[in-house]
Amino acid sequence: MKKLFVSSIKMLYRDKQALFWAMMFPVIFATVFGLFDLDRGPTIHVAVVAPTQSTVEHSLVSGLMAVTNFKVTESRDLASARAKLTAGKEELVVALPAKTGAVRVFYDQKNANRNAGALAVVRAVVDKANLRIAGVSHAPLPLVTEPVRARTFKYYDFLLPGLVGMGVMTFAITGMGIAITRFREQQILKRILATPLRPVRFLAAQVGARLVLSVVQAAVILAVGMLLFHGRVYGNMLWIFVLVVFANLAFLNIGFAIAGRAPNPDAAQGMGQAVAIPMMFLSGVFFPLDTLPSVIHSIVRFLPLTPLLDALRKVAIDGASITGLGSQLGQLAIWVVITFLIASRSFRFAQE
Repeated sequence: MKKLFVSSIKMLYRDKQALFWAMMFPVIFATVFGLFDLDRGPTIHVAVVAPTQSTVEHSLVSGLMAVTNFKVTESRDLASARAKLTAGKEELVVALPAKTGAVRVFYDQKNANRNAGALAVVRAVVDKANLRIAGVSHAPLPLVTEPVRARTFKYYDFLLPGLVGMGVMTFAITGMGIAITRFREQQILKRILATPLRPVRFLAAQVGARLVLSVVQAAVILAVGMLLFHGRVYGNMLWIFVLVVFANLAFLNIGFAIAGRAPNPDAAQGMGQAVAIPMMFLSGVFFPLDTLPSVIHSIVRFLPLTPLLDALRKVAIDGASITGLGSQLGQLAIWVVITFLIASRSFRFAQE
């Protein structure tokens, strides 16, 4: 068994193309998402119409320019500024008081939700200017803030466990399906039947080798995310690898089931992608499941990838121990049993 396991590891290592995609496919995602600052708020383009350049107008313009997410441009002509708003080149137009004595704000009503925060900021700047004009040096009800050291996480911290789950799932399903189908096509499996070697030992060695690869794959993804893009894992890293290995049993079973039905490696690849890609997007790899419609959410939470991602994030973000993941582990165990039964019924070691 030991020699079979070592041989299976060598076979995986020699398959450079499969090994490359096993490592690089999720790493590419980790790198691309890491290059974007997805936690920074959107930039709001604001045109400020200040016709007279009075002291009040100068104070308001300075206050608006001090807002981090505002990109402020000054204008003397309200009509041209509103034309840019209509054309979509500006998102807010702030007309400062010249004769009317009122600050007017124009915004695209189709983007009312997006501009709600921006309008609140403009209102705060105007309120501060009103207090200064009234000669009030301090707000009537001062706001005192007290910072508290709390655990915070970025979107990338949420994404990184999702990429780990996506990577091991994708390669387990498509990789195992393609490999076993290729073995059958090359008559390797039929030749093994003519030897004293029990087929189950050969398959067990293949599974063991791919479980080892799943740990290496998860380690590479985590290393890229943590070292290059400062992703954080608050929990015990060991539990992440345990979850990856356990869940991978279900995904490898799916790969065996696909290999039992696919006539050739190309068909196995297509069938594997047809199974893996919907789970990739529906199980919450990139976005929380709460953003899905309630009907779809109630369905996709039963997919095998969903409890894995939930468990990985509880460990990585919440610092949970594996002993507190009974629900997720139970769902994964059920999927291991279900996929094993499906694979055992559909898989054939060699063509009849």
